[in-house]
Amino acid sequence: MMKCEADPVGPIATTGVDPDQAEMLFAHAAGFCKELWRPVIELVTDSIGPLATIAVDTRGHGASTPHPGPFDPLSIACDLVHLLDGIDHPIVGVGHSSGGAAIARAEVLRPGTFSRMVLIEPIIIPPPYERRESPLSRMAVKRRRLFPSAEAARERFARGPFASWDPTVLDLYIEYGFAPTDKGVTLRCEPKVEAEIYREGLNNDTWEYVPQINCPVTIVAGENSDSHQDPYLSLLVERFQDVDLVIAKGYGHLVPMESPALIADIIAERVGSAV
Repeated sequence: MMKCEADPVGPIATTGVDPDQAEMLFAHAAGFCKELWRPVIELVTDSIGPLATIAVDTRGHGASTPHPGPFDPLSIACDLVHLLDGIDHPIVGVGHSSGGAAIARAEVLRPGTFSRMVLIEPIIIPPPYERRESPLSRMAVKRRRLFPSAEAARERFARGPFASWDPTVLDLYIEYGFAPTDKGVTLRCEPKVEAEIYREGLNNDTWEYVPQINCPVTIVAGENSDSHQDPYLSLLVERFQDVDLVIAKGYGHLVPMESPALIADIIAERVGSAV
């Protein structure tokens, strides 16, 4: 198994408490940003009480832009390992899509980092492991990056692919997922970076190491997911030692953005006694 480099490369932005004080860490999906977790964190806190949380902008996203890369799953996981290097107690890890894969790989690289994990549609793929193009990578490189204003960007996404999002989450994406320029606003996560994450996500052997993870794991999959269906989903679940599966009825791959309340309920029910 490959190890992390001795020193982290490039900036990694966080929000919340200092990493060595954290009780819970949140990692977002490819193309998004840490602030999208804010409604979930607030709802979990309302349910189970005050929490010391940290949310991360993975490399090339949000306030961690620009970043020199590379943008492969191991490097993203190693950023989490470096971030939590000074911590002396296990924490809860919550990750969505590529963020879920990063949290799982970080636990493999640094066993005992997490007391429990909630992995929402984690991109942990069986072999063959190879860098390759996919429909997602081809779509990402064509993504429109520049809009004349934040209002124009919001109007476009409100009637487009994110029309099913919770309005509060969409507002946060427009505010923090875009940067102002002299021509309007532009995506902080460059399309070429997002495409690279999709290409390298298929060149990721975390699948081989999942059986080494011994903390409790909850996997959340959208009922209407285009990526996490059987037989793959059942095979993924079976690789974990201590796992439960939750099917988010009526939702797809982007369920944390579509229903923060549902994700918050799932987290609160499972981690209330773990923090």
